[in-house]
Amino acid sequence: MTDAHDDAAHPADAVLRLPLKALGLRSGMALQTRRLAEGATKIEAQFFGAIEGKGVMVGPGGSDATQTEMTQGDVCVVRGFTGQHEFSFISKVLQTFEKPFAYALLAYPALVDAKQVRQSMRTKVSWPARVQLEGSDDKRDVILVDLSPQGAMVRCATPLGAVGAALSLGLEGRIDGAPLSLEISATVCHHSRPPGLESYIAGMAFKNLSREDKLALHYLTQPSPTAPG
Repeated sequence: MTDAHDDAAHPADAVLRLPLKALGLRSGMALQTRRLAEGATKIEAQFFGAIEGKGVMVGPGGSDATQTEMTQGDVCVVRGFTGQHEFSFISKVLQTFEKPFAYALLAYPALVDAKQVRQSMRTKVSWPARVQLEGSDDKRDVILVDLSPQGAMVRCATPLGAVGAALSLGLEGRIDGAPLSLEISATVCHHSRPPGLESYIAGMAFKNLSREDKLALHYLTQPSPTAPG
């Protein structure tokens, strides 16, 4: 398969037609389903698994839910996000089950529509870090929520900055026992306070990375990264 982030072959906003298995879906990934019927609402769901060419198993989003809210014969659109790609496909409900757990079996799609929104998967972390807006002496303590070689997401107690604002992210860590200190230039990509939370979430894209920064980020985003400290 052609590399999906080859900018020459696929512009950043291009919608690709990919096999479902190319997305690397993992059990438990969040999905949304909606019946193709007037007035139908979106339903929070999760991916359980798939058998290529046979079917896709989709269950309710809540762990204590006992109903799929789907009916055999329904045609629905399924949407999700893998960490790299936003994707969607239309499918038909082949069968629903209640035991041993509630799930619906959907027809396996030949291809899905996918749009790459990140160049690489992000590693979920919970590390202390600090940010400083460009042109300001104010340094704020934040919690790093996820990290990739291209960007990060942080949780902060107060608003961080408008979309497009320039800042630096400071991070301390260790590589093979040796102390590591990173100061990375970045730009705010999104900023919001999710419903029900008192803290703010800010996503950022890194810029002007040095070779040393790239090597350090590659190390820190491995499956078992070394926590700062």
